Amino acid sequence: MTCYTGGCCCGKVRYEIAAAPIRGFQCQCRDCQRDTGSGHASVMVFPRAALGVTGIVTETLRTADSGEQKLKGFCGSCGSPLYNKPLSKPDMLGVYVGTLDDPSDFKPELVMFASRGHAWDHLDPALPKIPNMRPSKLSPPWTRG
Repeated sequence: MTCYTGGCCCGKVRYEIAAAPIRGFQCQCRDCQRDTGSGHASVMVFPRAALGVTGIVTETLRTADSGEQKLKGFCGSCGSPLYNKPLSKPDMLGVYVGTLDDPSDFKPELVMFASRGHAWDHLDPALPKIPNMRPSKLSPPWTRG
């Protein structure tokens, strides 16, 4: 069985995900920029039910650039952002790749919210870039789930 592990900077929060990722993407929305303090977030999406957490995660409700609400999980001690839980997709969980113990499996399929990207944030030019949220009625792999 596939298993991913990770946690926060200080080690007070650890997680394990007993599932393969559904998809991976990079997001240049302003919300992700603020979460990472960078030009984008690298995210792997997993089934929410596969997540196991030890330690105390603080969650805050925020409105994403798409207008949808999501719970953002972070360590209350060190502030490391860990994941987001979109309320409109209760079976999905977006994990920040940088919190994984081994982020080497990350293979982004596209860049979302490219319209909000910055010239200094150089991402793989071969990745498809869409101006906002991923389309929901197309058939490429990033639209599944």
